[in-house]
Amino acid sequence: MLRANDFWDKEKGAPLLRRNAEFLPKGEPLPAELADRVAAWPGLCGADAEVDPPLEPSAPDEAADRIFLRDAERTFADEGHRQRMIGLLGRVWPLTKDYHQGLGYIASLLLLLFDEETAFRMLLRIGRDDKYSPGYWHAAPDAYVRDAMVYARLAEEREPEVAALLQQACLVPEAYASKWLIGLCVHVLPFRALFDYVEAFLEHGHAFLFRFSLALLRRTKEKLLAFKPTDVNLILEVLRLDQCQYGDELEAESGWFSSLVAEAKEVDLEAEQLQALRAEEAERLAEKQRRIREREAQMAAEESDDEIVFSDEEDD
Repeated sequence: MLRANDFWDKEKGAPLLRRNAEFLPKGEPLPAELADRVAAWPGLCGADAEVDPPLEPSAPDEAADRIFLRDAERTFADEGHRQRMIGLLGRVWPLTKDYHQGLGYIASLLLLLFDEETAFRMLLRIGRDDKYSPGYWHAAPDAYVRDAMVYARLAEEREPEVAALLQQACLVPEAYASKWLIGLCVHVLPFRALFDYVEAFLEHGHAFLFRFSLALLRRTKEKLLAFKPTDVNLILEVLRLDQCQYGDELEAESGWFSSLVAEAKEVDLEAEQLQALRAEEAERLAEKQRRIREREAQMAAEESDDEIVFSDEEDD
């Protein structure tokens, strides 16, 4: 999309570009160094080859089409660009036959930089390969909930004071960590840092997402611990790096966001530990879901029993 001469005229004020912070030049080609970096992204995730196996075509249902339209309207200003986003989401639909808004975030960023076919192949790699985040793009993604639980375990180990505050505030990780894990920090980081983040994810996979989570807690620890457990909204603003707490000027003044991503790359996290934690939390989640199903079945049976009319209760 960026290559179109009228892109910036059409997308003035578009939500996707609110954190561009003058990183992508308006009305000009990408600087050569940045263009070379971006051109390498498909190769980092193996998307420089044909999709194998190919997806069997399957049209989205009406509910999905409505959601695609709403998300496209919340992303681009131009109707043509919205339709391109909707078309790409429709092509990816058969992968899960479900949808999470985080997929829309990633798809929109890739469409800025690549043709639809390349963006499609990259999304399939991210959504299929164990290295990345398969299972995240469901409306209720168990894979994400598992990884949010893993993040909480790591937080308890590495930043116990912050973890205690979050527990006292009754903030479950799946309520806020989707910004980093599923959405890859689109709409969160200024573009300069966002490009570093996405590049690190494509190179290192899901392990980088956990490293970033820990680096973020370490970076914001002092501010977080100044809050009371009742300051839930303020805590969430910090964890989500909302602009009211962390404006784009921090990047211009000190490279605050880019240095955070750089620190994340250096966080020590062994693959064996991460794999073990994921297995443990998957078991815990499965057990929790089993108990919920049993309780729901019990309640349904009790409700059915309550509706039984015995013969001596019937009217003559």
